[in-house]
Amino acid sequence: MSPSEISAQPHGLGPTRAKVLGLLEGTRRPMTVSDVGAALELHKNSARFHLDALVDAGFALRSTASTGSQGRPPRGYAATSEAPSVTNMHLLELTQLLLRHFVASSPDATALAEDAGREWGESVTDRDTPPEQVLAELCNRLADRGFGVAREGSTLRFARCPFRATTPPEQLPLVCAIHQGFLEGFARASRGNLMVGRLEVGKQVCSVTIS
Repeated sequence: MSPSEISAQPHGLGPTRAKVLGLLEGTRRPMTVSDVGAALELHKNSARFHLDALVDAGFALRSTASTGSQGRPPRGYAATSEAPSVTNMHLLELTQLLLRHFVASSPDATALAEDAGREWGESVTDRDTPPEQVLAELCNRLADRGFGVAREGSTLRFARCPFRATTPPEQLPLVCAIHQGFLEGFARASRGNLMVGRLEVGKQVCSVTIS
């Protein structure tokens, strides 16, 4: 499947709703109507309309958090693992071009991809993060990049991968190798003294043990 074929697959959301979903997919925590309206310069009624439509479509979840204060608590919205990826065609084409011509053509493509990922992971590590907060910071970094991350003790589970629906199947193992290296590089450059296991890639959920 070519980049143009992948990028041409419609998500049917429309430009504004796609922006709302893209914002939810890139956040670490549920967002309120006011958060979304302020970020995208939308009237609150418009933001609520698009958020509720995403919930009805199964692309977002609505939750109510207790604030401990009087009054109705605000509702939060978060993207689900069923949400379609809202991609940028140019970046998608560039990524696939680099993978195809500079990584896949290498005699040891997997090792090269992991090395690149380690350098990437090291480059985004905040070396001032206290050791006990490193794993939480790693989860935040992954969430910033569109992953749906759930932490269960020392295991991280990824229910949403931003590449699964937009990357040709033959290139996905290289994408996973890059992220294996990312995890290792982040852990190595941090103060957490963490050991990273191998990514276990499933049909729906991927997981890795970090201890």
